[in-house]
This record gives sequence, structure tokens and C-alpha cells, in this order.
Amino acid sequence: MRASIPSRACKKTSTPSVIASCVQNRSVFALLALIAAALLLTMPAASAAGSAASTSPSGIILINFNIAVDQGASGYVQKAAAAAIANNYDMVIEMNTPGGLLSDMVSIVGSIQSVESHGLQVYTYVPPKGMAASAGSYIALSTNAVYMANGSIIGPSTPYVVGGTQSEQQHVQQAMVAYMRSLAATNGYNVTAAVSMAENNTAYTATQAASIGLITGMAQTFQQFLSEAGLSSLPLHTFSEPLYDQFLSFLSNSLVDGLFIVVGFVALAIDLLHRTLFLTVIAAAMILLGFLGAEVIGAPAVAIALLIMSAVLILLEIKAGHGLFVTGGVAVGLVGTWLLAGNSQGYSPSPYGLLSYLLMGIVGGIMAVGFIYLAKIRKALMSQPKVVDPKRVEGMAGRTLTDVVPGKDGVCLIGSEDWTCVSAKPIAKGRSVRVLEYSEGKVLVEEESN
Repeated sequence: MRASIPSRACKKTSTPSVIASCVQNRSVFALLALIAAALLLTMPAASAAGSAASTSPSGIILINFNIAVDQGASGYVQKAAAAAIANNYDMVIEMNTPGGLLSDMVSIVGSIQSVESHGLQVYTYVPPKGMAASAGSYIALSTNAVYMANGSIIGPSTPYVVGGTQSEQQHVQQAMVAYMRSLAATNGYNVTAAVSMAENNTAYTATQAASIGLITGMAQTFQQFLSEAGLSSLPLHTFSEPLYDQFLSFLSNSLVDGLFIVVGFVALAIDLLHRTLFLTVIAAAMILLGFLGAEVIGAPAVAIALLIMSAVLILLEIKAGHGLFVTGGVAVGLVGTWLLAGNSQGYSPSPYGLLSYLLMGIVGGIMAVGFIYLAKIRKALMSQPKVVDPKRVEGMAGRTLTDVVPGKDGVCLIGSEDWTCVSAKPIAKGRSVRVLEYSEGKVLVEEESN
């Protein structure tokens, strides 16, 4: 049967701490050092796997890895690994992922090796039409056994460095090739085929992977997988992804972060034209979430600088009114959005594809055109003569309907209409008055002498 286990906080392993340092430095060489340390960690993991047969697990903990590889996913697996160790459970990853951040992939592999070091087994199952793609393929090959169903794929696994130089791309790719080779060799998978995924961007179907020994075997259903892996007799416990980790995953999307910031500032500028408090609150929330997400993914300083420049240009458009500032601001903001993913940790696959660029273009175009249109409409309305000119009441006579006290508003009947009135001297109710001036919706009156 399946039961739900509450998530538990656990101490970070040495691998995530190295990752945190790597993110701070944003250096390709720091990533290489991280991979080197991870390669060393696979050696004790191998000996632990060898002793797993002597350990009798009391159950299985199931991770539904139908998510991208990011900081939220890393926290999710880390908490699940801690629960598996605490309860003496083997761990099963039911995987369907397109991949994601390499630094978080290494962190997840570290969590898996932590479970294996306690004499427990970790398995990967890729269901029909599922993917162990890109960063997910490294995670799969770090487990003790991999089973796949017809229609599923594993790979390709070549890393990408957004905005990086050719040298940076080469350094990261070489590190990932070495890392993939070590994972495959440690767990007994076809090393040549595994390396080809990272080096040549190769992908394999389940049938191909099984035939060349890249995976352990095939299973068309989850129950068949449990039977093939010898896990059918063990109680199965599903470990759900905590809400906090889901939130981190949402913020780990660089496209979402960048568009939140740019759209938020355009919305704020529109609200300054129309003075709607509700839109200002929404805009502020979007801007805050966008910059928070940029911090989560370790965005480079140049991307943040461009997004701030974009905000300045958009807000300047309120005064300029000709459309050039907002158009330039949106364009600069989209470049900043693209560079948000430009940290040297790398991705697999690339975080941006054709649909991403299409979305950025459409959203950017709509924002620029929409803002210019609204600004022009507002300017046209403001330039039209008023149907009723409030200034007409200046010099007109009337009478007070309430007492008018200095510093407080009163009510006066002027020309058969009720007006908010003020006076420098006290005027009693029912007295005759004359309007001296109209300003901001109120009339200044004085009592007429008899």
C-alpha cells in the first residue's frame, strides 16, 4: 500500500555545500573542482552498493520526479533521502524530467550516494513516454538499477553554458563527460554509450538502452518494475514534494524571473498613469518575485544591471511619452532575461528553446505596443477641453449648507449645485457667500457683507 510521509529537514551533505560555494563564485573552474570532488565520492558509493545486499530494507520510499532539475528538485530529493535513511527504506525515483541545472543535478546525485552509503538501494524507473533526459540521465545512472518502459528515452546529455565563451562551454562539457563516465563505471552501465550521451548529445530509446547494457532492464508498468527489481513484497511510501521546494522550483525558471521583472515594471508605469492601487500591488509582487528568483538561480550581475536599466527606461517613458524609452526598456529587459541563465554552472538541456524566444518576443511586443497605446490615449483625453469647466463657479454667489470652519471642509450651494467649500474664517450655516477660487475639487469662499 502507499502511505504519505511528511517531509523532514535534513543536514546538507558536503556536495551541496560545495555547490553553494560554486554558485557564489560563478566560475567554470569552481564547477570543475565540484565535479572532481563528485568523482571521488563515487568510490565510497560503489563499496556501499556492494554491501547493500546484507541490509534488509523495511520499505520503499517513492519520489515522483516529474519535474525539472533545479534547486527545488534538489531540496526535494535531499529530504526524501534523509527520510529513507531514517526509516531504513530503499529509494525509488519514478522519473520523467527534461533536465535542468547541472549544479543541482550534482547535488541530487550526492543525496543518492548518501542513501547508498547506508547500505540501501536506489532505483530509477522511467514510465511509458517518460524521459530521463539531459541532467536526468546523470541522476538515473547514479542509481543502482535503471528500468525503462517502451516509449521512454534516456539522454541526450550535453551541457550548455548560456552566454559563455567557447572555452567555458568546452571546460564544462569535458567535466560532464568525465562525470558521466565515472557514474556509469561505478554502477556497471555501458560506459561508451553513457559517454556518447554527454559528448555527442546522443539519446537512446528504452529498447536501445536495454540492448547495449546502458540500463538494467525494461518494465512496462510500475508494478512490473517492482517485480523485476525484487521490491514487490516491501511496503511502498510516497514522499510528496514539499510546498517550499515547489516554490523554489517555480523561482528557478530564469524566463519566469525575467518576464516577471519586466512585466512588473511596465505594469507599475501604467499604474502611475492611471493611479490604480490594485495594479501597483500586483506589479510590486511580480518585481519582488522576479528578483528573488534571480537570487535563487545565482544570476550574474550583468543580467541584474540590465534589468535595472530596463526599469529606469520604462519609468522615464511616463515623462517622455514618445514610446522610445519603453520600447528600449523592454528590449533591454529581454536581453537581461536571457542573461539571467548565464551562470557558469551550465544546463542540460539549454534553458531556452524556440518556444522560449517566441514567448519573449510576443510578451515584449505586447507590452511595448500596449504601453504606448495607453499613453497616447491618456494624452489625447487630457488634451480635450472639459465639457463642464469647474472654474465657472469663481465669482458666483451662494450660501452655506453647513458650518464652514477653517481647516475643515463644509458644503455650500453654488449655482444650484452642492460644492465642497473651505474658508479662511468661520462662516455659520445659512450665510451668503461668494466664491473666490476653485482648486482641486473645492471652492474657497468668503462671507458676503450685508
